[in-house]
Amino acid sequence: MLLTDADGPNGLDVRVTGYQFPDALDLAKRSSWHMVGGEARCQEGSWRFHWQALQCDESPRVSAWLAEVADSITRLRALPGPLRFLEPNLTFRAFPLDAVLVRIVVGFDLEFQPPWHRRRTSGDPFALSFTTHEERLRQAAGQWDAERAPFPDRTA
Repeated sequence: MLLTDADGPNGLDVRVTGYQFPDALDLAKRSSWHMVGGEARCQEGSWRFHWQALQCDESPRVSAWLAEVADSITRLRALPGPLRFLEPNLTFRAFPLDAVLVRIVVGFDLEFQPPWHRRRTSGDPFALSFTTHEERLRQAAGQWDAERAPFPDRTA
């Protein structure tokens, strides 16, 4: 999933890269955690991250939240609340800018922090903001779903 900022250098490429326990015989354990990896960039620099950051049943919430933000823009509704997960590595928040633009703020905590913002405990995430519009949010939601499709949240 790619997010870029219309007003600046900020960019985020994030995807599900596999399962934490891909070879586990217990199917419930195999499909318990998704590995999430990517690269982020801002004025201060760029960095890569990779960690078991989302429970497999949490991963679909990313695209659902992006689509809900897009729907809020087109239907002139209130934006959804923040998107948080059990592991605090990633958070997403949306703020209205005008009738067609929204600001998405992505928080990077713990293992996803940039090297110049390292903290030992959670609660002080590094934030990147992205000014974007409804169509771009729908594209990002579709990309997320396509990239996580090989790693379903439950293995049959």
